[in-house]
Amino acid sequence: MKISKRLIAGIVGAQLILCSCEAVRISETANYQDSKFAFGPDKTAVLVGNDNILLSEFTKTFNKKYNQKHDFVKQYDSLYTAKLKEEKIFGDIKYDKSLEFVSNDPLTFTQEQQKKVDSLFTNSKADYLIRIYDHEITNRIQGSPGMPMAMSNGGMGMSSGTQSESCIIKSHFQIYDIKSRKKVLDFVSNGNGSVVFFAFEQAFTDAMNSSIKNSTIYLKTGKLKF
Repeated sequence: MKISKRLIAGIVGAQLILCSCEAVRISETANYQDSKFAFGPDKTAVLVGNDNILLSEFTKTFNKKYNQKHDFVKQYDSLYTAKLKEEKIFGDIKYDKSLEFVSNDPLTFTQEQQKKVDSLFTNSKADYLIRIYDHEITNRIQGSPGMPMAMSNGGMGMSSGTQSESCIIKSHFQIYDIKSRKKVLDFVSNGNGSVVFFAFEQAFTDAMNSSIKNSTIYLKTGKLKF
């Protein structure tokens, strides 16, 4: 079955319009302007996280790319660390998988976990602690599907629609000042990747990179919408 060039251009054009508009990329829990967060190549950080992932959609794609959830987290954290250095938000970032934060602020842990956390805050020479947790992977459908219509030959067909699907990856970030042990930033970064011609894996990758990129833009500018 042949697909007209006009139809292809229409589908791609509609997706580009949907994705290029300025949108809310960050969901903020604590006001950036009120924080005492200061970035720069002279600042250092330690990164911790956990494997808590809510996989609502793109399940087949996820299982094709990763053997276990830890593999996704490891890749995300590695890409995020590289992006933070590239954007000169931090000069040095260390990853510590031994610490898994299990609750929201205020910090509440088992006795053993509390010892690990106390040790990190006491012994670390870094300026900030970055906690990334509760990744959520879902999708979004936009536009309208094709509608049944009568054909000139008396048969029935479908009109072309403008419906498009996107992969959405939301990641929760909390940043603590290590010296004061106080939380300075708390936000969710929303990443988006459009599915073009059933390329679900590429959409997933784009959504992950988008989530990482959006979080770094927020750290540098405090903007929620861009």
